[in-house]
Amino acid sequence: MYYALFFLTLATGALWKLYQLSRAPQDLPTRCLTLSLVCAAAAYPLSTTQGRSAVYDLCGAGAAKTLADVLIMGMAYALMLFYLHSDGGAPARRRVRLEGLAFLSAVAAIGAATAAMPYPGTLNRSYTNADMTTPAVLAAYLVVGLYLMYALSISTRWTYRYARRSHGSQAAGLWLAALGLAAFAVATAVRGSILVAGHEGGELPHWLTLPSDRALVVSVPLFVLGVTWPGARSRALAWRLWREHRRVHAQLEPLWTLLTETFPDTVLRDTGWGGRSRGVHRRYARRIIECHDGLIRVSPHLHAEEPSASSWPAATPEDLAIRLRRAAKTVQSGSAPPPQQGIPVALSQDLGREAVVQQLVHLSKALRATSGREASPARGKGGRQG
Repeated sequence: MYYALFFLTLATGALWKLYQLSRAPQDLPTRCLTLSLVCAAAAYPLSTTQGRSAVYDLCGAGAAKTLADVLIMGMAYALMLFYLHSDGGAPARRRVRLEGLAFLSAVAAIGAATAAMPYPGTLNRSYTNADMTTPAVLAAYLVVGLYLMYALSISTRWTYRYARRSHGSQAAGLWLAALGLAAFAVATAVRGSILVAGHEGGELPHWLTLPSDRALVVSVPLFVLGVTWPGARSRALAWRLWREHRRVHAQLEPLWTLLTETFPDTVLRDTGWGGRSRGVHRRYARRIIECHDGLIRVSPHLHAEEPSASSWPAATPEDLAIRLRRAAKTVQSGSAPPPQQGIPVALSQDLGREAVVQQLVHLSKALRATSGREASPARGKGGRQG
C-alpha cells in the first residue's frame, strides 16, 4: 500500500509539471523541473520485481539497476539545471555546460564499471549484500553515490536559499523540497559509508543503516510534494472560487429571471464563442451585473408602489421580495407610473462588492421562499444565460 501511494505521489507530481510545461513549453526552468520529476517517477518501477523482470527480458541482467541509477542521477542533474536556468546569465550558461559534462562522465563511468563486472546480474543485488570487494561493483555504487551527494547538496543549498527569500505557499513548498533533498543527501552519504565499510570487510550498525533507508524512501515524495505544493494549493483555491461562483450563479436564478423578464434590455450582449458565455466566472459576473442593473431600474417603481417606505435597505428580504414582485408585475402590465428620479436603489451602496452580492443572494432566496404569496412570473425567453 505504501509503495503504491509513493508511486502515485511521483506520478501525480510529474503529470502536474507536464501540464504546466504544455502551457509554457519555452520556459527552460519548467522544462528542467519537469524532467527531474519525470526521471524520479520513471525510476520507481525499475526498483520493483516486475519492473526488473521486464527490463531483464529486454536488455539483460543488471540493466534495470543501471537504468534506475541513471534516472535518479538525471533527477538530481535536471534539478541543478532548474536552478542554473532560473539564475540566468553567462556564468550560469557556462556552469550548465560543465554540469552536463560531469553528468555524462558519471554515466560513462557507470557503464564502464558495469561492463567490467565478472558476471552478469551483479547489480541486481541490494547494496547491503552486494560484493563490495569486487572493484567494478564498488566503483559502480560509488560513482552513483558520489554524484548524488554532490548534486543533491548543491540543490539543497539553492532550495534553502530560495526558501528563506520566499513567502506563503511558495516558501512552504520550498522548505518541504529542501527537507526532502537534505534527507536524500544524508541517506546517500550513509550508504556511501556502508559501501566503504563493506569493501574493508566491516559492517555499520543497524541503528545507523535503518534510519537512512527510511529517509531515502520518504525523501523523494517529500521533494515532489514540495515542488508541486504551490501549484496544487493555487488550483485548490481556484476550485473553491469556481464552486462558490457556480453556487451563487444558481442562487441568483429567481431574482435574475424576474428582473430580466421585466427589463429584457438589461441582459448583456453575449460575446462568447458560439453566442454563449463560456466559463462559470464569466456567467457569474454577468448575472450579478444584470441583477444589479435590473434593481436600479425597478427601484423607482418600488418607491411608487409603496412610497411610505423610506429606506429600502432597512426592509427585510421577504418584504422587499413581495414589493419587488408587485412592482415587476405592474411594469410588465404596462400600467406602471413614470419612474421618479433620485430614488435610492434597493441595495446599500456603502458596502463592498461581496456584501452587495450577499444582499442579492438573500433577496433571491426570499423571492423563492415567497413565491406562494404572489403569482409567480413565468420563466421565459428560452432560458437565457446570465
